[in-house]
Amino acid sequence: MTESLPTISVITPTFNSGKTLNQCLKLVREQDYPQDKIEILLGDGGSTDNTLEIAKTHNAIVHNIPPEKQHAEYNRGYAFSKASGEYALILDHDNFLPYKGWLKDLLAPLLENPEMVATTTCYYHYDRSFCLMDRYIALLGTSEPLPYYLGKDDRMPQFAKTWVLAGQAEDKGKYYSVRFEKDARKIPSLGTNGTLMRTQLIKDHADVRLGHHYPIDVMVDVIKQGFNLFGFTKNSLIHLANSSGFFEFMKRRKDFVEKYHFQDISKRRWSVVMPGDGFAVALYVFYSITFIKPLWDALRGFVKIRDVAWFIHPLMCFMTTLIYAYVVLKYKIKALKLNVGRDNNG
Repeated sequence: MTESLPTISVITPTFNSGKTLNQCLKLVREQDYPQDKIEILLGDGGSTDNTLEIAKTHNAIVHNIPPEKQHAEYNRGYAFSKASGEYALILDHDNFLPYKGWLKDLLAPLLENPEMVATTTCYYHYDRSFCLMDRYIALLGTSEPLPYYLGKDDRMPQFAKTWVLAGQAEDKGKYYSVRFEKDARKIPSLGTNGTLMRTQLIKDHADVRLGHHYPIDVMVDVIKQGFNLFGFTKNSLIHLANSSGFFEFMKRRKDFVEKYHFQDISKRRWSVVMPGDGFAVALYVFYSITFIKPLWDALRGFVKIRDVAWFIHPLMCFMTTLIYAYVVLKYKIKALKLNVGRDNNG
């Protein structure tokens, strides 16, 4: 049986990731899967902590990224370009596999369905021992509320027992088989945080050029070419994104929004806000500044799963709106200054 299992490349971008990387890779090496069929590839942007020592401990191959190119997406894309496995698992350094059969469970739908592009989990793992923000992310199914209200969240809320995300889903027992439309606005933010995909299919049919390889966007690329069948296994992935407190988390979200949705927008094929989303965004802003809808949703969630982490939700909605408003205003002013400068020079 083990002889017939396919090879898997685990793709992890790193930069001073020592705090979480050891546990991440340790759990990969503890999988009930032949380890000679797993290669771990790190795209490292010049770590100065113990990241490289940890990589060596777990027999990971490190690809060094020039300092001027250091960025999670570039690092990930470079490591992916070196993948030799039949399948590639996109696993960030703060992702953890919760049990030893996890990899086989994610692989099973792909082996059953030759036309299936990739699989991921229905949920983020929820545990009451997690910090408040990590529990909130697991409860809601996304790291910020805007995709949740726009129908672009990548995981289901913890209380959902049937399919509630985008796409046409068919319940297959242990997983959902889901087809997505070619309209990028109707594709969720899938492709990262524990997504297992057919390596060659992605290389052949997506824009995987260095600097253009964004994990969500490559999924959009293949879907637009008709490769639109995905699997969502009825299990979870541990995603611990908030080890430094609420305000540090929000600062990272601001940097994320600015980088991916503004600075890199010319290279993107997907964004959380796209043309046609105007009304939904306006509704979200209204929800956020009035607090009523987010508070109601928090109360509804709390009734189903009694955790005070739900009550971060109204604040998260408000803070996310402020972040997007700040970044939009910043780039509007920047564009205005450039136009004024051109006019003066002309």
